[in-house]
Amino acid sequence: MRTQRIWKIGLIVTAMLFCLGGVNTGKVLLTSGAVPSPTPTPAPMQDEDESKGVTSEFFLNDRPAKKTLVPNRARYKVPPKSPHNSSALGVPPAGKVFADIGLTIWRFRLSSAADKTKELVEENGESNEWTLERIEEGTPLLVGQKVRLSIESLTRAGYLYVIDREQYADGTLGNPKLIFPTQRTRDVNRVKAGRLIYIPSATTQFRIDPSQGPKEHVGELVTLIVSSQPLIEADKLQPKAIWLPRQQVETWEKQWGATPTKFEMDGGAGLAMTEKEQVAGADKSEELTQADPVPQTLYRLAIKPENPILLNVQLKFHR
Repeated sequence: MRTQRIWKIGLIVTAMLFCLGGVNTGKVLLTSGAVPSPTPTPAPMQDEDESKGVTSEFFLNDRPAKKTLVPNRARYKVPPKSPHNSSALGVPPAGKVFADIGLTIWRFRLSSAADKTKELVEENGESNEWTLERIEEGTPLLVGQKVRLSIESLTRAGYLYVIDREQYADGTLGNPKLIFPTQRTRDVNRVKAGRLIYIPSATTQFRIDPSQGPKEHVGELVTLIVSSQPLIEADKLQPKAIWLPRQQVETWEKQWGATPTKFEMDGGAGLAMTEKEQVAGADKSEELTQADPVPQTLYRLAIKPENPILLNVQLKFHR
């Protein structure tokens, strides 16, 4: 009798559960006619607070895979809010793709005993050890200062061309000069993610020396072009930089130019060049991985897939 009473109580409880909305069997939900709402799909995980910036790994997918499980903790500052900048972290406009170019402007300073990377520079009959440190794009450059650029094409393999034009106080530009490649560097202008190209080279530097003329020389406009095909025949290159037709460069700008979104590495300014960066710039067989140092400044452009990447960068002189 006791067993029958327990069995009846079980039936009553089950019926009550049916009336209240169903029994969850672990696989199928049985209900009394009402269809349950589907379980909401969790929203994508946000990469921490936006105010903390954008993780560098967002831009490094095309670099060789890292050989460590430790994440790359470098971050980029979120650019000022605008419709253009906001779209750079989403989906490219219809018919276009995102192209990312990394640039680091290296400023020379006298080395200290604690510096791990040093370069011996002979100047005016004297030899001194110098260390290269990062600066943000837009930092005014002092007259006499020595600088070097490192460039990395993060999303496209191709041929790198670097054009320089003087900038004047009245807003005009000087004649364009192709400073990279030359006959001496034509075999190293192939770029891809993970490969660093140093301008003028891994062992030389520019010295800020404004020209003296009728117009006030206030800076340089450096144009970076990455093309899937060569733009200039190798036999036209010279041991030193060559002049280019002004009209040709202006045509390229009109055809391929795009407004970039700029990302600055958070806390990168003042950091010295690492041994990995020094070796990667001097030996073209060495490549940076996703775990290695990132460019100080990163530019994202939305371009047509068939177009070369063209980016203009201003180097301002301290006035």
